[in-house]
Amino acid sequence: MDTGDDEPPISLASSKLPVAEESQLDTSLELDVGANTHVEESPDKTSNDIKCTTLRKGQNLCFVCKKAHHKIARHFKIHVKENADIAKAFSLPVGSVSRKQLLENLRNRGNFMHNINVLNSGSGSLKVKRKARNEHKKYEYCIHCKGMFVRTELWRHMRRCSSKPEDQEGEVEGRKRVLCVASFIKSVSSGTVGNGLLKMLSRMHDDDIASVIRNDFCLLRFAESLYSKHGHDPSKHDYIRQKIRQLGRFLQTMRKNCPALTLEEALKPENFLNVIEAVKETAGFSMDENSYRTPSLALEIGHSLLKVSKLVHCHALMTGDEGQVKSAEAFQKLYRAKWSEYISHSALSTISDLKYNKPSKLPLTEDIAKLNKHLDESTELATAALKEDTTVKNYSNLARTTLTKIVLFNRRRIGEVSKMKLKNFVERDCSVNHEEMGLSEYERKLCHYFERVELQGKRGRKVAVLLTPDMVNALGLLIEKRRECCVPEDNQYLFAVPNCLSYYRGHQSLRRLAEECGAKKPDYLRSTQLRKEIATTSQILNLKNNELDQLADFLGHDIAVHRHFYRLSAIQNAKISKLLLALEKGNLQKLKGKSLDEIEDVTEDDDEDESEDEETIAAGESSCSDVPDEINVVSRRHMVRRKWTKTEVSAVMRHFSSHISKGNLASKKECEVCKKAQHPALKKRTIQNIRDWVRNKGLTFKRH
Repeated sequence: MDTGDDEPPISLASSKLPVAEESQLDTSLELDVGANTHVEESPDKTSNDIKCTTLRKGQNLCFVCKKAHHKIARHFKIHVKENADIAKAFSLPVGSVSRKQLLENLRNRGNFMHNINVLNSGSGSLKVKRKARNEHKKYEYCIHCKGMFVRTELWRHMRRCSSKPEDQEGEVEGRKRVLCVASFIKSVSSGTVGNGLLKMLSRMHDDDIASVIRNDFCLLRFAESLYSKHGHDPSKHDYIRQKIRQLGRFLQTMRKNCPALTLEEALKPENFLNVIEAVKETAGFSMDENSYRTPSLALEIGHSLLKVSKLVHCHALMTGDEGQVKSAEAFQKLYRAKWSEYISHSALSTISDLKYNKPSKLPLTEDIAKLNKHLDESTELATAALKEDTTVKNYSNLARTTLTKIVLFNRRRIGEVSKMKLKNFVERDCSVNHEEMGLSEYERKLCHYFERVELQGKRGRKVAVLLTPDMVNALGLLIEKRRECCVPEDNQYLFAVPNCLSYYRGHQSLRRLAEECGAKKPDYLRSTQLRKEIATTSQILNLKNNELDQLADFLGHDIAVHRHFYRLSAIQNAKISKLLLALEKGNLQKLKGKSLDEIEDVTEDDDEDESEDEETIAAGESSCSDVPDEINVVSRRHMVRRKWTKTEVSAVMRHFSSHISKGNLASKKECEVCKKAQHPALKKRTIQNIRDWVRNKGLTFKRH
């Protein structure tokens, strides 16, 4: 029968135990909380309804009745029918290790509630596991057992804590990481932050900004909102931490003038101008140049502040705080009216100015060929090595080369391919019936050759990657060797990292392989530059609107992105300069009916070219009816034009009758072949005359 505590209190003065055992001692500590426990002001001062604020030596707090008792284990028997955890503890054999551990956790739970109340009130006695010899030592919580330990010894206890979850048994956290987690536990001990958010925030670097974050309730509420929206995706955790730290930096700047200011107080209408100045200072605004050192930071802080204001507004509506509702609405009204004037306009102008005359970094064709060749060789070697010897190194080499090869072939965003899920590849659909789609024989062969995998792209768009048989075989080998290479079963990514729940980063692989392939400009071989290359060079092709839409959809963005952001300056210069030269020479009238592609040379101004241009103008008025063989010369504006003869018309129709009926244009090469084949009938006609005549006849045919 259990009549008391499993272990009686041990006096620290007479103890000769080593540190490993001393850390398990239970000692009540009477102290000034503000001086010795590194207490940071908690945002929530609500009481835990604990009547006893002072625990005597040997006493522990019951988390059920919230009263102090000397024999806490014996007292728990009173609450057996009230709490399932207590009932479970007493159902275990007396003296067993499991029973002792569970009772210890129950004892720590009550003491944890007591310590929270002491920290929130700023007075009383803390119940710590072991009193420090130095009275000025600081204390922190263990996140597993909720016991309070000396700050410098906490990391040692957490490595062997009996309450540590089984899935974390092999994890070893460093001192700095443990203290960061403990600081967040103590700061958010009011219970408003979930375990998932707490774990995510604990990965943040422990510095002054992290201290600002964990001690501002409104900022933690904003973090919880972002985590509710994006927390299910581990790849978005860095994004959430970045957003929170941006506001932390802003709040840190605001507190230079008012140290006790909170984020909720900063978003009051009377502080709007102070908010403007703090954002400018955080983003590095220069009054002389009217520009920002980091313009994107100013814009992002503004978006986040508006979201926080909306959160405060919603919370005030739920609590019925009319004053807070009016304050939040007033701030949002000021934001909509004045934010662009004070912040956004200058920030956007700075971003726009940085893009002017920015040199093009399109990758060289020969560098892409070298990278492709290097990837083929590396993939072949990595595949053979992994089949022969299943090691983590060989697995990693094959995963990196295959990842880079898919990115390069599909011109896909690196993040989309890197985060490809295993189920996306396994559940790919290969059952499409291509024969009923009206495709050509060549197109049907391509559909059978490539395999299509659909995945989630930017802004939730569904995008696809095409895989060659070599890529499919390499991915199949990676999946086959996952277990042997120690890839956890919980890792949902296709390019999984062994002994980790993360994935290989494509930008690191692409950068390394670009340097290894011997490219002249390896820094141009990046995902963004490769995507820009296909988007800009596609302008050279005569793509129809629906074809351009398909290309933009495959790349994962809207058609407007092609037309407004991917302009090829060299092509634009070559096309428009021909029109400007024609205007300068006064020859624009001669180019009537021509497209920019059909304008060849406007620099020469001799009678022969003028005659040929007038022949082009008159070509649309000619017909296939009988025309006299003699040449009709008509004087008009000091220029002559020569009608097409019946012989010339018949010669051209033999080659381009189908072009005219379909409205297709004739290429230069086709016109050269026609002129040579119909010599001497077309002796007096130039290549451009033939092209223009075919185009004009096609337009006339289409019009009628």
